[in-house]
Amino acid sequence: MIPVELPASGVVVCESNRTRADLYELWLDDREVRRALTRSQFVEAFDAGIAVVVVEHSFGDGGAEPVLERVGAEAPHCRVAGIRDRSTATPEPRYDREIERPVFEAELADSVESLFNRANYHLLLDLYYRTTVVISAYEWRADGDPSDDERYGRLRDRADRIQDYLNELRPRMSDEDVRAVARGITIADVADAADGEASIESKYRPDACSRCGQDWSEPIDGGDSAARLAAYVWRCVNCGHVDMRADPNHRHVSSFRR
Repeated sequence: MIPVELPASGVVVCESNRTRADLYELWLDDREVRRALTRSQFVEAFDAGIAVVVVEHSFGDGGAEPVLERVGAEAPHCRVAGIRDRSTATPEPRYDREIERPVFEAELADSVESLFNRANYHLLLDLYYRTTVVISAYEWRADGDPSDDERYGRLRDRADRIQDYLNELRPRMSDEDVRAVARGITIADVADAADGEASIESKYRPDACSRCGQDWSEPIDGGDSAARLAAYVWRCVNCGHVDMRADPNHRHVSSFRR
């Protein structure tokens, strides 16, 4: 049984036709479904806790493109299933899954289930890597046994819980689902590595300084608590310690067997 505490649990159905929206919601009643009949309703319904967006190609003003842009900007993990008419001749936006009308219950439910698993696997992998990199930093720099450190113990417990979630989720996914998640993470890695700005806002930044324990999400004297020196290198403003992370290009997406 998949744990209920998955990072993303919601589904947004963007469908201008109220009857079809009601039907899709009924078909997906095993998920937390939010309906959006208009663009403004989509804005209200969408947040980072959404795993899947189902959108008709002609939804609202501007079609599906504004929806895709918002999803990409605010929740890159979120997957999109696009519904289109078979006769549509114009170039389609890039959806994670395309469904042609007429839409059938089994196809919609299966598509949402697959994309739901992809979104959560993506989030869990990212959280797992972030956690284990901090654990590695503790073990690398520890003068003695790092298990005596309370925060190190919490990080180990968190990594174990995430790994359990991944191990439960992986059997429900096809090999293509896993490859799709791997491709998405690789693209994000390359984009992040190419960013030359000295910002500390990066999903690969450690949560805190491994030497002094300064929380890098909290400002110091109104400024950043860490300075980014390179793609995977940060300096703690509090103590001056330089923290280097492993290059994420060396990651491997797998079923995380113990």
